[in-house]
Amino acid sequence: MKFSKKPLATLVSYFLVNTLVSAQTVEENVEVITVQGALVSTPLSKMATSISILDEAAITARQAQHLEDILNRAANVNFASGASRGRFVQIRGIGERSQFTDPVNPSVGYLVDGINYSGLLAGASTFDIAQVEIFKGPNSARFGADGLAGMINVISNDANDETSFDTQFGVANYGSWNLGAAVGGAVSDSVNYRLSVHQNTSDGFIDNIWLDREDTNNIDELTVRGKLNWEVNKELNIKTVVHLIDVDNGYDAFSLNRDRTTLSDEPGFDTQKSEALGLLVDYKGLDFADLKVQASLMQADLGYGYDEDWSYVGIAPGWEYSSTDHYLRDRNDSNLEVKLSSKNSEGNTWVVGGYFSDRSEDLTREYTWLENPFESQVDRLDLALFGQYKYLISDSQWITSSLRLASQTLDYSDSYSTDESIDHSDWGAEISYHQNVGDNSMLYLSLLRSYKMGGVNGQSLSKVDDEDVADFRQTILDNAIFDAESLIGIEFGIKGTNQEGTLTVDFSTFYQKRDDVQYKNSIVNEQSFVDFYENSTDGKNYGVEAIINYIFSDDLSAFANIGYLKTEISNITRQDGSNIDGREQAHAPTYHVNAGVNWEITESINWLIEFDAKDDFYYSFSHDNKSDSVFLTHTSLDYQYEHWMVSLYARNLFDELYANRGFAFGNDPRDEYAPHVYEQFGEPRRVGINVRYQY
Repeated sequence: MKFSKKPLATLVSYFLVNTLVSAQTVEENVEVITVQGALVSTPLSKMATSISILDEAAITARQAQHLEDILNRAANVNFASGASRGRFVQIRGIGERSQFTDPVNPSVGYLVDGINYSGLLAGASTFDIAQVEIFKGPNSARFGADGLAGMINVISNDANDETSFDTQFGVANYGSWNLGAAVGGAVSDSVNYRLSVHQNTSDGFIDNIWLDREDTNNIDELTVRGKLNWEVNKELNIKTVVHLIDVDNGYDAFSLNRDRTTLSDEPGFDTQKSEALGLLVDYKGLDFADLKVQASLMQADLGYGYDEDWSYVGIAPGWEYSSTDHYLRDRNDSNLEVKLSSKNSEGNTWVVGGYFSDRSEDLTREYTWLENPFESQVDRLDLALFGQYKYLISDSQWITSSLRLASQTLDYSDSYSTDESIDHSDWGAEISYHQNVGDNSMLYLSLLRSYKMGGVNGQSLSKVDDEDVADFRQTILDNAIFDAESLIGIEFGIKGTNQEGTLTVDFSTFYQKRDDVQYKNSIVNEQSFVDFYENSTDGKNYGVEAIINYIFSDDLSAFANIGYLKTEISNITRQDGSNIDGREQAHAPTYHVNAGVNWEITESINWLIEFDAKDDFYYSFSHDNKSDSVFLTHTSLDYQYEHWMVSLYARNLFDELYANRGFAFGNDPRDEYAPHVYEQFGEPRRVGINVRYQY
């Protein structure tokens, strides 16, 4: 399905004009949304950047159990699977699509309760989550190297002194069920707690017809979160958070038949077992500033593996092969941030701070064709100084400037005697002009810069002496290291609410220039593959985003999240000699629309119907195959009685077949390895019931 751009632009323009003209005096019942991921907690209406906020109500309306269930509610946000979950996120067309051997600095980071889980989205449970903040565009001034293209910041429900008990239970097709419970309250006059446990289970939408099993791509995810807040006195508050995640998912998604049936005799796996501890000390006893110290420790054992031939012994004698590829990682993260902020929240304000991160990752690759397992060790150190200053020009105008100066080191070694070190200094910055229009609208103009460090192509270096790729030996040596990437952007936006508070609009238009774009190239010689990262000259990403909410009456409301994106890449020459200069970037659909209507039929019954529409997009830089455009319909019917809510729902109501990851090569011995496009398909029709109790 294709959308015409002219009606879309006309609709956005109409709402913007209406907002600015009528936003003079707003009723007091307008909800104020606070962005927690900013350097200082700030109302969304005062943030000079595009941010999609998905609160607990939005998560419940989508019947989401995992972050990937709600990402389509954010305009210009896409994701790739290639695993049991959509673990790789792209914002405005920028972001990784996979990770195998080589260490990768994510373009889009992922934080939960201040703990850095970047690259670890397998265990992204949405149970007992208060708010998901999706920052779009260059965000290194706020978040450092993991914020090149944006950041996903997740905040779970906090501990407070009110006794509460929340629970949910749900069942759905494909053997799916979920069970969650959260309890909180006061331990004493000064100590509050909250504890939540969530289990999510499913067969996983795949039939393995060779093994006669329906659970080789199963979902088995357990998440435990605990919070303890201690108000030592009026000036000192200490918050502690603990996370335990146990993901034991199967991975058997790619099919030689190119449908939802597989033939694998050795199905893969996608696992995460992690423990994390976070500490936040908030001290207001200094005369000149407030002090915040945030620290975290995280340890994760990660497993990812697949049946490389996607088939079984005997499928095509004389042509077949049989192999598996397994990646076992041990990751340890420690982070410390110290921040001072000015006492006054009005007038000219400032923030200064320092950041330290130490991340290590040990990899063992067990691959059929290796005589011995491949092992590598990566150590990253990140030191940064940052600051922000807000300067008032007048009562209705102000300028905010932010700067982050970072020094990074990466030490890499592996079992093939590769030993490389990278020292890199970089900077992120933002300067924004804000102007209030009326009492509850603002326009802004921002200039931004972000960065991500380079890395080592360990996987290709490990094959430098292989006879199968002997002709490419010098190419591999020339690309032992890939360089850092930077991103410069300009963004103009308008945020506002009309006089009655019935219309809310958040509109932004942006232009981003990528320098030294990191992308994955491939050497393919018959059945031998070598992947490596290198840098192209530049890329361009520009477009618009609009978030519109409108209340027609007490019973009827509507929303729309609209994204339009144009991208371009330059100076990429594939190893086969073809050039894609000027082509669109990978996983960057031109349009993305999420819209819906809420109808409160009675005081107890509510009906939601919404749709996701997404344009086609290129799967990769290494080939020119594309996904299909997609139009998905979702609906839910909720019945509320006192503390109980019962929801009947259907996602992908019309059972559309669509893909979110694709490769192009030959892998089927039955047709002598003729090339095909192989795709991993998204969620089929899900029909289920969820029961919730909140006290």
